[in-house]
Amino acid sequence: MNLPAIYRSGFKCTKCNKSFTSKDVFLDLTVTSGMKEYSELKPARTELFRSPLVSFLYERGWRQNFNRSGFPGRDEEFQMAQDYFQPVAGGILVDVSCGSGLFSRKFASSGTYSAVIALDFSENMLRQCYDYIKQEETPMNTNLALVRADISRLPFASCSIDAIHAGAAIHCWPSPSNAV
Repeated sequence: MNLPAIYRSGFKCTKCNKSFTSKDVFLDLTVTSGMKEYSELKPARTELFRSPLVSFLYERGWRQNFNRSGFPGRDEEFQMAQDYFQPVAGGILVDVSCGSGLFSRKFASSGTYSAVIALDFSENMLRQCYDYIKQEETPMNTNLALVRADISRLPFASCSIDAIHAGAAIHCWPSPSNAV
Protein backbone atom coordinates (compact mmCIF):
# COMPACT_ATOMS: atom_id res chain seq x y z
CA MET A 1 0.00 0.00 0.00
CA ASN A 2 1.62 3.27 -1.10
CA LEU A 3 -0.18 5.69 1.21
CA PRO A 4 1.66 8.87 0.16
CA ALA A 5 0.61 8.23 -3.44
CA ILE A 6 -2.95 7.49 -2.37
CA TYR A 7 -3.19 10.74 -0.42
CA ARG A 8 -1.93 12.73 -3.40
CA SER A 9 -4.33 11.13 -5.85
CA GLY A 10 -8.04 11.09 -6.37
CA PHE A 11 -10.21 8.10 -6.94
CA LYS A 12 -12.78 7.61 -9.65
CA CYS A 13 -15.58 5.07 -9.62
CA THR A 14 -15.51 3.08 -12.84
CA LYS A 15 -19.27 2.47 -12.67
CA CYS A 16 -20.63 5.98 -12.09
CA ASN A 17 -17.60 8.16 -12.99
CA LYS A 18 -17.77 9.90 -9.59
CA SER A 19 -14.43 11.34 -8.52
CA PHE A 20 -13.38 11.38 -4.89
CA THR A 21 -10.96 13.79 -3.27
CA SER A 22 -8.22 13.90 -0.70
CA LYS A 23 -8.66 16.36 2.17
CA ASP A 24 -4.94 16.62 3.01
CA VAL A 25 -5.02 14.18 5.93
CA PHE A 26 -7.81 11.83 4.83
CA LEU A 27 -9.48 10.51 1.72
CA ASP A 28 -13.11 11.61 1.36
CA LEU A 29 -15.04 8.69 -0.13
CA THR A 30 -18.53 9.97 0.71
CA VAL A 31 -21.10 10.64 -2.00
CA THR A 32 -20.79 14.33 -1.13
CA SER A 33 -17.04 14.41 -1.76
CA GLY A 34 -16.09 17.44 -3.83
CA MET A 35 -19.55 19.02 -3.70
CA LYS A 36 -19.77 22.62 -2.61
CA GLU A 37 -23.42 22.57 -1.58
CA TYR A 38 -25.13 19.52 -0.22
CA SER A 39 -27.14 19.01 2.90
CA GLU A 40 -28.44 15.84 4.36
CA LEU A 41 -30.10 15.75 7.74
CA LYS A 42 -28.25 13.31 9.97
CA PRO A 43 -29.45 12.20 13.41
CA ALA A 44 -28.16 14.16 16.41
CA ARG A 45 -26.21 11.10 17.60
CA THR A 46 -24.26 11.24 14.33
CA GLU A 47 -23.78 15.01 14.23
CA LEU A 48 -22.58 15.15 17.85
CA PHE A 49 -19.38 13.35 16.92
CA ARG A 50 -18.71 15.74 14.04
CA SER A 51 -18.25 18.58 16.53
CA PRO A 52 -14.66 19.84 16.93
CA LEU A 53 -15.16 20.00 20.71
CA VAL A 54 -16.29 16.38 21.03
CA SER A 55 -13.46 15.28 18.73
CA PHE A 56 -10.96 17.10 20.94
CA LEU A 57 -12.40 15.73 24.19
CA TYR A 58 -12.95 12.14 23.06
CA GLU A 59 -9.63 10.70 24.31
CA ARG A 60 -9.23 13.42 26.92
CA GLY A 61 -12.00 12.17 29.21
CA TRP A 62 -15.06 11.22 27.14
CA ARG A 63 -13.88 7.68 26.30
CA GLN A 64 -12.78 7.05 29.89
CA ASN A 65 -16.45 7.25 30.94
CA PHE A 66 -17.01 3.95 29.13
CA ASN A 67 -15.23 2.17 31.99
CA ARG A 68 -18.04 3.27 34.31
CA SER A 69 -20.51 1.55 31.97
CA GLY A 70 -18.75 -1.80 32.15
CA PHE A 71 -16.20 -1.53 29.34
CA PRO A 72 -12.95 -3.26 30.35
CA GLY A 73 -10.65 -0.39 29.30
CA ARG A 74 -8.84 0.29 26.05
CA ASP A 75 -5.88 -2.05 26.54
CA GLU A 76 -8.08 -5.03 27.39
CA GLU A 77 -10.56 -4.13 24.62
CA PHE A 78 -7.67 -3.98 22.17
CA GLN A 79 -6.34 -7.37 23.29
CA MET A 80 -9.82 -8.90 22.99
CA ALA A 81 -10.09 -7.59 19.42
CA GLN A 82 -6.58 -8.82 18.56
CA ASP A 83 -7.44 -12.29 19.86
CA TYR A 84 -10.68 -12.33 17.87
CA PHE A 85 -8.99 -11.13 14.65
CA GLN A 86 -6.03 -13.53 14.97
CA PRO A 87 -7.32 -15.75 12.09
CA VAL A 88 -7.01 -12.79 9.67
CA ALA A 89 -3.54 -11.64 10.75
CA GLY A 90 -1.76 -10.21 7.73
CA GLY A 91 -5.01 -9.07 6.15
CA ILE A 92 -6.75 -5.71 5.81
CA LEU A 93 -8.62 -4.36 8.84
CA VAL A 94 -11.14 -1.50 8.75
CA ASP A 95 -11.86 0.31 12.01
CA VAL A 96 -15.32 1.74 11.22
CA SER A 97 -16.45 4.78 13.18
CA CYS A 98 -12.86 5.01 14.36
CA GLY A 99 -13.38 8.37 16.04
CA SER A 100 -10.04 9.84 17.03
CA GLY A 101 -8.32 6.62 15.99
CA LEU A 102 -7.74 5.21 19.46
CA PHE A 103 -7.88 1.61 18.23
CA SER A 104 -6.87 2.31 14.62
CA ARG A 105 -3.49 3.55 15.82
CA LYS A 106 -3.05 0.53 18.07
CA PHE A 107 -3.98 -1.88 15.25
CA ALA A 108 -1.54 -0.16 12.88
CA SER A 109 1.27 -0.04 15.44
CA SER A 110 0.81 -3.73 16.24
CA GLY A 111 2.13 -4.70 12.80
CA THR A 112 -0.46 -7.50 12.70
CA TYR A 113 -2.25 -6.31 9.54
CA SER A 114 -1.06 -5.53 6.02
CA ALA A 115 -3.22 -2.39 6.13
CA VAL A 116 -5.43 -0.62 8.65
CA ILE A 117 -8.12 1.75 7.42
CA ALA A 118 -9.33 4.25 10.01
CA LEU A 119 -12.80 5.11 8.72
CA ASP A 120 -15.19 7.70 10.10
CA PHE A 121 -17.90 10.05 8.83
CA SER A 122 -16.64 12.90 11.01
CA GLU A 123 -14.03 15.10 9.38
CA ASN A 124 -13.07 16.47 12.80
CA MET A 125 -12.53 13.02 14.29
CA LEU A 126 -10.25 12.13 11.36
CA ARG A 127 -8.29 15.36 11.82
CA GLN A 128 -7.96 14.58 15.53
CA CYS A 129 -6.73 11.10 14.61
CA TYR A 130 -4.11 12.66 12.36
CA ASP A 131 -3.02 15.00 15.17
CA TYR A 132 -2.51 12.01 17.48
CA ILE A 133 -0.56 10.19 14.75
CA LYS A 134 1.78 13.19 14.47
CA GLN A 135 2.18 13.42 18.26
CA GLU A 136 2.97 9.71 18.53
CA GLU A 137 5.29 9.93 15.53
CA THR A 138 3.46 7.10 13.79
CA PRO A 139 4.64 7.33 10.17
CA MET A 140 1.75 7.91 7.76
CA ASN A 141 3.48 5.73 5.17
CA THR A 142 3.30 2.59 7.31
CA ASN A 143 0.02 0.74 7.01
CA LEU A 144 -2.59 3.25 8.21
CA ALA A 145 -4.97 5.17 5.95
CA LEU A 146 -7.55 7.72 7.11
CA VAL A 147 -10.80 7.55 5.15
CA ARG A 148 -14.03 9.51 5.43
CA ALA A 149 -16.99 7.36 4.42
CA ASP A 150 -20.63 6.76 5.26
CA ILE A 151 -21.14 3.51 7.17
CA SER A 152 -24.27 2.83 5.09
CA ARG A 153 -22.32 3.22 1.84
CA LEU A 154 -18.95 1.61 2.45
CA PRO A 155 -16.64 2.17 -0.53
CA PHE A 156 -15.07 -1.29 -0.65
CA ALA A 157 -15.56 -4.15 -3.06
CA SER A 158 -17.15 -7.29 -1.66
CA CYS A 159 -14.66 -9.65 -0.01
CA SER A 160 -11.84 -7.06 -0.10
CA ILE A 161 -11.70 -6.57 3.69
CA ASP A 162 -10.58 -9.25 6.12
CA ALA A 163 -11.80 -7.76 9.41
CA ILE A 164 -14.05 -4.94 10.59
CA HIS A 165 -13.78 -3.41 14.04
CA ALA A 166 -16.60 -1.22 15.38
CA GLY A 167 -15.80 -0.27 18.96
CA ALA A 168 -18.74 1.34 20.75
CA ALA A 169 -20.05 3.07 17.64
CA ILE A 170 -23.19 1.35 16.40
CA HIS A 171 -25.42 3.71 18.42
CA CYS A 172 -24.19 6.60 16.22
CA TRP A 173 -25.13 5.00 12.91
CA PRO A 174 -28.28 6.35 11.19
CA SER A 175 -29.20 2.83 10.07
CA PRO A 176 -27.23 0.01 11.70
CA SER A 177 -29.05 -2.61 9.63
CA ASN A 178 -27.83 -0.98 6.39
CA ALA A 179 -24.27 -0.90 7.70
CA VAL A 180 -24.22 -4.52 8.73
